[in-house]
Amino acid sequence: MAIIFKNSSSPSKDSTRTHQKIAALFIFFTLTTLLLASFFRESFLDSREKQGLSDPAASATPTPIPHPIIRTACSRTLYPSLCFNTLSSIPISKNFITLRYILEFTMDAAEKSAARARTHVLGFFTFQDLISQEKNALNDCVEMLDQTLYELGLAMDDLHAFPASIGHLHLLYANIKTLLSAAMTNQHTCIDGFSDLDESAFENRKDLKVKLHHLFAPITRTISNCLSIITYMEAINESRIMNDHQMFVKKISPNRFPAWISSSDRILMERRRNMKPNITVASDGSGDYRLIAEAIKMAPERSKNRFVIKIKAGVYNENVKITREKINIMLIGDGMTKTIIKGSKNFVDGFSTFDSATLTVAGDKFLARDLTIINTSGPQKYQAVAARVTSNSAFYRCNFSSYQDALFAHSLRQFYRECTIQGTIDFIFGNAAAIFQNCLILVRKPIPGQSNMITAQGRRDPNQNTGFSLQNCTILAAPDLKSAKRQHISTFLGRPWGNHSRTVVMKSYLGDLIHPQGWYTWDNYSSLDTVEYIEHLNYGPGSNTRHRVTWKGYKKNCSEEKARQFTVGKFLHEADHWLESTGFPLFTGS
Repeated sequence: MAIIFKNSSSPSKDSTRTHQKIAALFIFFTLTTLLLASFFRESFLDSREKQGLSDPAASATPTPIPHPIIRTACSRTLYPSLCFNTLSSIPISKNFITLRYILEFTMDAAEKSAARARTHVLGFFTFQDLISQEKNALNDCVEMLDQTLYELGLAMDDLHAFPASIGHLHLLYANIKTLLSAAMTNQHTCIDGFSDLDESAFENRKDLKVKLHHLFAPITRTISNCLSIITYMEAINESRIMNDHQMFVKKISPNRFPAWISSSDRILMERRRNMKPNITVASDGSGDYRLIAEAIKMAPERSKNRFVIKIKAGVYNENVKITREKINIMLIGDGMTKTIIKGSKNFVDGFSTFDSATLTVAGDKFLARDLTIINTSGPQKYQAVAARVTSNSAFYRCNFSSYQDALFAHSLRQFYRECTIQGTIDFIFGNAAAIFQNCLILVRKPIPGQSNMITAQGRRDPNQNTGFSLQNCTILAAPDLKSAKRQHISTFLGRPWGNHSRTVVMKSYLGDLIHPQGWYTWDNYSSLDTVEYIEHLNYGPGSNTRHRVTWKGYKKNCSEEKARQFTVGKFLHEADHWLESTGFPLFTGS
């Protein structure tokens, strides 16, 4: 590059060379200084992001001088560079920027990213060499992206409908965190479907999972930043939250249900006889319909009122789906041993884990009582789900029976009271905020060479308000396991299915089938330093914690205050109170 200095007199060659050297050195040091400044700035912003995969959006140049509130909010996220980049289009002239506005802007970015990803996923169907299992997995991904868009939309609606001047902000934060936690889980569910294919005998395309992972990274990381921002908002409003909490939360007697359902729902849950349902299903033809699916089809969409479907005693061989549009559905059977829904979809026969469920619940505010849901596939068919629940739901005196992956507690808030859950591997799994109270957990006999894992909780982000809590439960060997040669079969309370997996077992009876270590390592899916596993005041021959695992994230016991965080009163009540006074009996405290 030639550097020309204009002067009235012609300089000598030596003088020219000197000036050129000085100019070159000046440019070199200037560029070096700028590069170093840029390097240190990006290193600071991306130090945590570089622990994971590279973020496609992270390379973009963030706002040179961000607004102080933006700088403060983004510095607290797991992906600060992405946060700055997301908010870089906010005009600096805006002097009304608040954390609430930043949250809304970031949620909008996540929604747009999910919409773009959906278009790309639809394009994958044009690949000529896809096998049927891959097409099924891609269909699951499209459904999960639709669910993500739905949940992000609900979160945005809640944010818009909740004026900042109104108290009880903790309810707003909790509800939005629940929706965002579910929205993030959806992308992981899609990837997990392809992980199942990688571990199977199917000859699938190995690059699809990588493509999807990179496609979903901006979505999950932007949602993660939203969760971090809400957590920060909660922290700075903590004193007000505590005051609101004391004023708002009503005392509920120990024999009532959590704070989710209306008083009219309480009556429905308490009453069993002399109750007039909207529709009756009977396999013998004595009702309005013979099939449960026909009755659900007749239920109104997006109903604000409870729609009750009575299912008379009988065996119903059908796969039942409660879609997103079917809100406020309630199924009532004649009893756990009398009303039985059976299905047999499974992974070996070509169905994805996600789509194998006998009962699928996506409609919000779902209730069920006094029935059994079975997947009859057997242990040789591997993943075979009895029920998949992607909904705020409650179950009372229901039986969930399969072998591997029996109950998929996928997302949102879920409550199980006096239920029976039977299975072998990861048979209570997912990433819902789920409480199992006074439930009977029966561990069955697996196929030779397998060990039993009761839980596999899938929390992936420290700000997700999800986890499993087993309270006042009874864990025993099922009859087929009792009669087997138990010395060759190990049974663990669970294994972590995510870096922040969270499971609590408290005040429960643990039978002699529980392995002395208690928990099992799952290196492919979790870091044992960041999980949260707690056993609290359990009893029975399997409750001895002397030889338990020594993970940093495991606690043999905890304080009563800590235990209360995972009871109905603390862990589930911060919703829109749709479960309040259902009439399901419950204990709100520890």
